[in-house]
Amino acid sequence: MMRGAKGGIGIIELLAITAGSIVVGAAAGAADLEAGRALYDDKCAQCHGLSGEGDGVAADALDPRPRDFTSGSFKIRTTPSGELPTDPDLASIIERGMPYTGMPAWDFLGDEAIANLVAYIQTFNEDFADPEMRVDPVEIPSPPAMTEESVEKGRQVFVENKCGECHGDQGRGDGESAPTLMTDAGIPIRPADMTKRWTFRGGSSRSDIYRTFTTGLDGTPMPSYADSIDEEQRWQLVDYVYSLSEDEPGYGSVVVAQPVEGPLSLDPGDGSFANAPVTRFPMLGQVTDPGRAFAPAVNAVEVRAVYNDEEVALLVSWHDIAGRREGSNRPNGRDAAPADAALSDAVAVQLPSKHGGTKPYMFYGDPANSVDLWFYEAGANEARVYLGRGEENLAPAPAGGDEIRAKGVYEDGRWQVVFVAPRGSGDAQRVPQETFVPIAFSVWSGLARESGNRRAISSWYHLYLAPPDTGEAYKAAGMMGLGALVAELLVVASVRRSQAGGQS
Repeated sequence: MMRGAKGGIGIIELLAITAGSIVVGAAAGAADLEAGRALYDDKCAQCHGLSGEGDGVAADALDPRPRDFTSGSFKIRTTPSGELPTDPDLASIIERGMPYTGMPAWDFLGDEAIANLVAYIQTFNEDFADPEMRVDPVEIPSPPAMTEESVEKGRQVFVENKCGECHGDQGRGDGESAPTLMTDAGIPIRPADMTKRWTFRGGSSRSDIYRTFTTGLDGTPMPSYADSIDEEQRWQLVDYVYSLSEDEPGYGSVVVAQPVEGPLSLDPGDGSFANAPVTRFPMLGQVTDPGRAFAPAVNAVEVRAVYNDEEVALLVSWHDIAGRREGSNRPNGRDAAPADAALSDAVAVQLPSKHGGTKPYMFYGDPANSVDLWFYEAGANEARVYLGRGEENLAPAPAGGDEIRAKGVYEDGRWQVVFVAPRGSGDAQRVPQETFVPIAFSVWSGLARESGNRRAISSWYHLYLAPPDTGEAYKAAGMMGLGALVAELLVVASVRRSQAGGQS
């Protein structure tokens, strides 16, 4: 049964309803509800609001916004589209959280406390107190075998149902309508990046994805396909979406640059980076200093690196739903950009100005330990170099420090920006070989109005220039192995002689 009128009711009114009319877990009593209220006020109200309307003090800083419990509309459910979630549905979200949002996992609270929270959350909407508004969950059959054929058929289902209009042709969330999507409440919402299923809010298993296609995500543009696509086709669509992503992000800590012959190109597709390993780094919001970004648009960057005798090149790529080249951007500044200012996308690479094992302060260095910032602005399609001695002391690098070259390409929801920089020589060598050089990244999304301090940032990681493979390492390993074999044969011969002497 579809939900009827919605409205909040207080604790007293709820307790006045007969126990037979309330379906909240195991018929939670007054003590359970009071425990749930106290826990909610302590742990949940900061985001969801004391009255459950999703208007807590932190709500404006979060994307997506906290759930409005009074609406009765819930995205992650096992019930049909438009229906209330079950008690286990609510408990599951509280226990597991929603990845890559402000909703953490509360599994440490324990089953009893979570059941109390579920009971109290249901008091915010009177429909939960009406048994006739409760429906059974949909059946989730066991997943059939995933095959190349099912993946290909799923791709056809993806195309036929115009999934790419929101999620993009490659599933990176960059469809034509992506920048304009809104929730039912008129709040902008981003379609899922299907190439990163570890970010799926309702779970990343094939069964989880099938459930989403079957029930839809209420309150969002994501519909239910229960009536328009049969079960077999839904599983095929699941298999195609599943095939677009790895199981886990596999975040790394070191970019290993490979040596190459010849000049380094600014073209990300010329093959120079083909044999360079990819390292993925998580990106988080800059929330320490004014201008903060609590919900940055970019959650990861992927980096490859190559070098020759004179230069080093970095290929930095990330996903964004729109490649913005209009306007300009800046790496520093606490004030928000004017509302009418066009902001382009941008990315920066940060390294210590001097190498000696000391990592400068994360936010553009400090007076004692400066950083070099390679800043690529998509609007200009070029790099500028800054010298940073702190957030308030970031200025264009002195003459001779502007020789960094850069070029960016945006296609199918992915930015690829190549930086090429001289390695230098002697004490002035920017990136020494066989040395772990600290490196960090920042990304600005123009569509998300990110500029200055409002940006996605990484922690300090490392860049390592692997030595050329001259074969010496294999020779050394071979000699060590041969030496070990000779030693072993000598020991065996000695033991046999000893045993032979004892028998004579």
